[in-house]
Amino acid sequence: AARAAAAKNGIPRLRPHVKTHKTIEGCIIQAGIDSAGDKSLADVIGFVASTVPELSMVVKLGCEYKRKPFTDVIFGIPICKSKLLSIQSMSHELTSATHGEGCIHVIVDNPQQATFLEEFAQQNTSDENTQRWSVFLKLDTGYHRAGITCEQAGVNLATQIINSTYLVLTGLYTHCGHSYNIQDSGMMKETTNQDHSMILGFLNTLLRDRI
Repeated sequence: AARAAAAKNGIPRLRPHVKTHKTIEGCIIQAGIDSAGDKSLADVIGFVASTVPELSMVVKLGCEYKRKPFTDVIFGIPICKSKLLSIQSMSHELTSATHGEGCIHVIVDNPQQATFLEEFAQQNTSDENTQRWSVFLKLDTGYHRAGITCEQAGVNLATQIINSTYLVLTGLYTHCGHSYNIQDSGMMKETTNQDHSMILGFLNTLLRDRI
């Protein structure tokens, strides 16, 4: 139903979250895998998990199916130091099982997070292998619970990530929790347009500063 609604509203790709059901069966349903395990809908590109057990569950599916959407997972809360060893271990497990195709992305919304990710990667880098973290930059588009501003502070953090030897800016992430209580379709559309405008404005500022 969610995939049909997304297609109807012009949303070509989905990345479902597992935090509500927290089950393997739920992941398989969200991925659109049939009973024979042969079908995967192209519009589901990966998953989001918010706890280490949730992430471990999706990684195990990735090691089993060895294909998207199970092999592409965002750890959906801003990263903290205490989670790095666990995520690194699961990342190695996933990339080994998928011959380098799988990836766990982390979320950053603070310069200190970028710094300790770099330090951790540097400590775990050898002459034969440079560890690099795939990063989604979380932007605050109105919810004000997490995410960095779309103004200059966010641009500075994005630039820090882009210029890093140990980090890769894979994408942008935002959580539009400020839309939860909206009941009017017109207001929902207006809020969506405002969020899009803020993200596009951020990208334009980032591109302008880097040219």
